Amino acid sequence: MSSVADGVTQRQRVLQILAQVLDIPPPERSGFLKRICGGDVQVLNLVEEMLELEDEADRFLSRPALPREGPEIGLEAGRIGHYRLVDLLGRGGMGSVYRAVREDDFEIEVAIKLVQAGLTTDATVRRFESERQILARLEHPNISRLLDGGTTADGRPYLVMEYVDGMPIDAYCDAHQLSTRRRLELFRQVCSAVAFAHQSLVVHRDLKPGNILITADGVPKLLDFGIAKLLDPGETSVTMAEERLMTPRYASPEQVLGEPITAASDIYTLGLLLFKLLVGRLPSRLESCPFAEVPSRICSDEPQRPSTAVARAEEIQTPEGRVRRSPDEIGHARDGDLGKLRRRLSGDVDAIVLKALRKEPHHRYASVEQLSQDIDRHLAGLPVLARQGTLLYRGGKFVRRHRWGLAAALTAVLLTAGFVLREHQRLVDEHQRAESLAKVLWNLITVADPDEGELTTRRMLDRAHDQLPHLDGEPELRVEILDALGNMHRRIGNYAEARNLVAESLDYWRQLQPDDDLVLALRINNLGALEVEQGNYLAAEELFREALRMCIRLGQEDSREGLVSLNNLATVSLYSGAYPEAERFYRRILEIRERQSGRQSLETAQALLGLGALHYTIGQFSDAEPLLREALDIRRAILGAEHTKVATVLDLLGSVRFGLGEFLEAERLLVRGLEIRGRLLGGDHTHVAQSERNLGLLLLAEGELETARILLTRAYATWQESPPPGHWRIADIESVLGALLTAEGRFDEAEPCLREGHQRLRAVRGEMALHTREASRRIEEFQNAGGRPIAAAL
Repeated sequence: MSSVADGVTQRQRVLQILAQVLDIPPPERSGFLKRICGGDVQVLNLVEEMLELEDEADRFLSRPALPREGPEIGLEAGRIGHYRLVDLLGRGGMGSVYRAVREDDFEIEVAIKLVQAGLTTDATVRRFESERQILARLEHPNISRLLDGGTTADGRPYLVMEYVDGMPIDAYCDAHQLSTRRRLELFRQVCSAVAFAHQSLVVHRDLKPGNILITADGVPKLLDFGIAKLLDPGETSVTMAEERLMTPRYASPEQVLGEPITAASDIYTLGLLLFKLLVGRLPSRLESCPFAEVPSRICSDEPQRPSTAVARAEEIQTPEGRVRRSPDEIGHARDGDLGKLRRRLSGDVDAIVLKALRKEPHHRYASVEQLSQDIDRHLAGLPVLARQGTLLYRGGKFVRRHRWGLAAALTAVLLTAGFVLREHQRLVDEHQRAESLAKVLWNLITVADPDEGELTTRRMLDRAHDQLPHLDGEPELRVEILDALGNMHRRIGNYAEARNLVAESLDYWRQLQPDDDLVLALRINNLGALEVEQGNYLAAEELFREALRMCIRLGQEDSREGLVSLNNLATVSLYSGAYPEAERFYRRILEIRERQSGRQSLETAQALLGLGALHYTIGQFSDAEPLLREALDIRRAILGAEHTKVATVLDLLGSVRFGLGEFLEAERLLVRGLEIRGRLLGGDHTHVAQSERNLGLLLLAEGELETARILLTRAYATWQESPPPGHWRIADIESVLGALLTAEGRFDEAEPCLREGHQRLRAVRGEMALHTREASRRIEEFQNAGGRPIAAAL
């Protein structure tokens, strides 16, 4: 840079002027700049450009923030390709955004982002290409879509995007005086878009109000992925930490410090956004403090609780300039008055916001889905994870939430059992059954006694079992309630208790129905399934064979109950290592399904999937692939490309290609399956976690350890929060995380993951189960890599 007359470099002078002008209200900045810069047009232009980069008015892609003006010099007749430029929406650090209209076969209003003249460096072009690649993979109702792209005649790249006519989210909430509840509900939609981006391995890095517009219909649209970070391998050219791309007042501590950026950075910024939506300003006086103090405040200041901060008046920056909003004004605009607003924020909401704003990334929410789920829990009156609920807190939440609903819910459980008994109405007197039900229900409702301590599902189920003697004269009803209780115990992971209850139910049913019966066959299958859950494969196989023989004697092998028995036998044979017999059962199922429904049916596709899964499990990848591809073609033809059943096949087919060493094709299939599941099921679903686990395994094999860690950690968090607790899938992912730690050379941390994961898998799934054998192999790889022997696990 050239030096100015007083010996200060031009760069230093620009920074000095910038530090001063940021403390001046925007309407007064123009005159101040002209005075302080004198006739130095170059310095004036540089300061104005840097102000654009730090623009807190958040004008990008919102409403027209500048007067309408003609296109830049060099754009022929105000056009880019098929698009006629209408007006300038805004400028950023490297590009301008225009509203435009396509004028050829049809008309459509769009937004065009164009590199500014003179800024077509290699780095700028790479960043535009990166943004195009990111947008191309993000198809979500709350994300602005990429429509087109290209290069102008003078060599400048451009992107054509969905035009969003809306208001920044904070302005929209204030203009419509949305209540705190409505703000939280709107924020959850934003979380959905960000979570989807994360599932597509994209971190936004610039989540500020101006990049989240709300349409006239109240739909949020996430914009501007210009500085987003790709977590995919091969994209390091645009994601280096030293680039320090950010909007300073909406930056995370790791962005300010130049540390590696992960999805946790977006979680922090979402916390900032939520704070502003609820309180009306950013924490730590970030909007009113001098620009030079922003980094230290972000990294050091602990934010106030929203319920406390909202009671303080403070001068804040708005598009119209600096204004001072009173707490009463903010309270009235949200929940009617300040006292009500403070009570609304106190407790759960305070805890949620502060957890998202933790300085240390690993102390924040593990994922955007978890943040969104906690808000959903709060809105539903459930305990939130952020508060690490005490006994009194959880019990209070439960009692308030179920003051009357508890009775209704328990009634529904028992009446569900009653519905099954309609065919037995002739055997049970209606009045007597109603009286028995009332007696059981009354005793269950009395569990809602605060003097009895914490109210847990397990205690309620135990209490229900204690009421069964009241049904001694109602054998059919007793059977159904035992079955219902067994199923509920299974759902919360109490497999041993579930097995005992279902076995008791089956014994009663055998007394009521001693002869061959399809309902009896189904109940026998249910007990066998619980034996499988506990790794008791021999006991399970004996039960499944009994059920199948019963169906055959009834001439019903092809019935639903017969096919359930065949499928269960195939599964237990697979788990116990009896592969030839498993294949025989799967082929029998395929034969029956094809005869009943034809080759091109969903039933046949399911049978093909089962047979393909068998070949995958035993390492016969070449035999598995054609079966899975046929199942995929059938499901796509019937269900369409966007369906969870299609994603299931994609996930397994990706694992098969991985086994064949076709890593690129495997990654494509696994990513596609993950995208579909994430979009249709939500990021907190266990099927999404399974896709993340499989993709994480592939990336681990490819040496992409950072991205593998993100996926596996997210999958682990999902399973930890999903019923039943202690599910064997948690142990499986623990084992996989142990392999990741081994690859990173962190042997002391890897050892307990590998050992405990293997022990739990062996106890629950059995020694011969696929996942147990894989856990054993990971222990061997750990020891071969230099880790100490884990004899206790083997």
